[in-house]
Amino acid sequence: MAVDLSPKLSKKISEVDGGFYAAWSGADQPALIDSKVGAGILVLKPLGFALPHYADSPKSGYVLQGRALVGLVLSGDPKERVLLLKKGDVIALPLGNLTWWYNDGDTDFSIVFLGDTSNAVHPGDIAYFFLAGSLSIFNGFSMEVLKKAWGVGEEKARKLLKSQPGVLLIKLKERLHGIKPSEADAEGIVLNINHAHLGTRLEKGGYAIAMRSVNLPMLGEVRFSINFTNLEPNAMRMPGFFFEGAAQLIYVIKGSAHVEISGTDGKGVLETEVKEGYLFLVPKFFAATMIAGDEGMEWFSIITSQKPEFRQLTGATSLLNTLAPQVLETAFNVTPDLVKLLGPKEST
Repeated sequence: MAVDLSPKLSKKISEVDGGFYAAWSGADQPALIDSKVGAGILVLKPLGFALPHYADSPKSGYVLQGRALVGLVLSGDPKERVLLLKKGDVIALPLGNLTWWYNDGDTDFSIVFLGDTSNAVHPGDIAYFFLAGSLSIFNGFSMEVLKKAWGVGEEKARKLLKSQPGVLLIKLKERLHGIKPSEADAEGIVLNINHAHLGTRLEKGGYAIAMRSVNLPMLGEVRFSINFTNLEPNAMRMPGFFFEGAAQLIYVIKGSAHVEISGTDGKGVLETEVKEGYLFLVPKFFAATMIAGDEGMEWFSIITSQKPEFRQLTGATSLLNTLAPQVLETAFNVTPDLVKLLGPKEST
């Protein structure tokens, strides 16, 4: 069966004065289900507030613009952390955390989330469970249970349950006071791409930044790693694949590129152009290449391995370069002068 890897834009799930949440669905992109990954985008306008919630998937977020305060309660942590996120920050959120999000700035805040949906209610989609609002998980309980659990009478129980008509997001009438972020609270959880220190120059122009548990410790709690790549105008990410069988979920931050993916039986499964806002997937063991457009391209991605090993199929570090020339001559059925174009190591 042919696999559909067509890049897609997100679809809005909920939109109010305070902002919107949009997502990619496994129903629209079955490859997300197959690779058990998912994605979404949260946009908060000034004074926008995302109600307290937890998710069914560990995920990572990249701040596209603006700033926001984030309340975070980690599994086993007795206290709430308050973090300040700004453009270029990456946050790692393991399973079993509770968060709220608040735009305390004067411009829009937006963040893209990429996650591992292996244990999700519906693999391929990240689901959220809210503790307040009209979709609160408390709405699924009887009034008798809520009265007993909260230790209150029916009138107060109804007021607690029904006073917030908002769904996912609301817009506050005034600023939240007394909520202050702490740099200590963000340690090991948030890292700006400019401080990652694990960047490498790409052979054909650009750079890649790897985020692993060594520079973002919270990634040790999830089953994926993070990659941020910047391709210079018309530069190429050499054809290659992840050796250990990891899939890569890619969100295009800005710019554009020509993308080609080769799959089983030497068949091309994708040849297309991608641009800002599009999401696409490179399945495990499939080989992919990207050639940036005239403005270059930046992307944010997760790789479904904590220690991925990307192996180039061409270029100075090509996997073919590890083979003896005689082997390559036989395998490709070509003369020695053509084998030299592949750049193999000299035989001994």
